Amino acid sequence: MLNRNNNLLGVGIIAILLTTIYTAILTSLLMKTKERVDFIYYKERTNKDA
Repeated sequence: MLNRNNNLLGVGIIAILLTTIYTAILTSLLMKTKERVDFIYYKERTNKDA
């Protein structure tokens, strides 16, 4: 029984680590996209005003 609990704990820790890494990657991609969209939006907006 103790060995099974250790295996479950290991799987749980790996799952949490993978989820954290995946979330960090998605967040960085989202921020890059947001920066690109903001840049295009402000670029178009300043060109309209000129």
